[in-house]
Amino acid sequence: MLPVTGLGETREGDDLAAQLGAALRPLAPQDGDVLCLSTKVVSKALGLRIAPAQREQAIADAAVRTVARRLHTQVVTSVVQIPSGPVMAAAGVDSSNAPDGPLLLPEDPDACAQELRAALVTALGVDLGVLLTDTSSRIWRVGVGDIALGAAGVAALQDLRGGADADGRPLTVTVRNLADELAAAADLVKGKASGVPAALVRGVPGATAQDVPARDLSRTGEDDWFRRPSLESVWVALGLAPAQEPIARMSPEPAAERIERALAVAAVPRRGQEPSTASVRALRPDGSAPHIVVEAADASGAALIHAATLAERVRTALGAESLGTPLPEITVEISVPDHLQEPS
Repeated sequence: MLPVTGLGETREGDDLAAQLGAALRPLAPQDGDVLCLSTKVVSKALGLRIAPAQREQAIADAAVRTVARRLHTQVVTSVVQIPSGPVMAAAGVDSSNAPDGPLLLPEDPDACAQELRAALVTALGVDLGVLLTDTSSRIWRVGVGDIALGAAGVAALQDLRGGADADGRPLTVTVRNLADELAAAADLVKGKASGVPAALVRGVPGATAQDVPARDLSRTGEDDWFRRPSLESVWVALGLAPAQEPIARMSPEPAAERIERALAVAAVPRRGQEPSTASVRALRPDGSAPHIVVEAADASGAALIHAATLAERVRTALGAESLGTPLPEITVEISVPDHLQEPS
């Protein structure tokens, strides 16, 4: 991994290919090398800046779909799918190393990588690949690392199926995400603090043997097993529209707060349905776990159906809140107002 130095600060309208070509020549680029460049540099050259006050609207505009929202102190972080495929926090809108305002990601990073590669291949006379990278977190992994958002002239995916492992067992499911591995390796010699936004990766067999776009790296549609987190998935099943979904906090939440949210979620009627005629009370007779009472409006069959439906919605919403950290055992009871009950 060879750091590419001497680039300086990129400004809107700069000839990025010319700047990179000059910075790469001292490294004597070779066929098979892969240039890993921070996508932020491309955003700067394209002038994809916004005013800080426009940040939230820009995130909403860039979102193909919202995966989750979480509250941290007073700031809501939206995790969304962006047009090029990846799921990213804040749609990749980034304020670090952007003193003139937050930067947006290019809508088509693969096309940007292709254009940049064509210019560099012509200028340098070598067959090199180009990856546009950005920092991202991984599901179920702590911390962040660089991934490939755009790719040109790179075997972004290497299909190893049909080969064999060291013990001779056939490989039947192994497809290597080489682009992300190259991006992460390059990040070891890049750095936001050091002002090195690019690195040349050399000596990886087959790195430029194919041309696979970075768009192919994203699991979307039917291939996405985890389209929503557990809470949001249950809320969708209960019929909540995106605008009706509450926002959970990033930090651990007390049981009382989660129970209150579950009751609020359960009370939201499905689209096209009237609000339930039943009401909900949470009783804490001894200060322990609450006792939930769903009270029917009257003793009629219709009112009891409303109460039973609401009780099941309450149980479901409470179950969703227990998927991460279990809630204490909570009883949900259906009742009729005392003055409406038939004498025994």
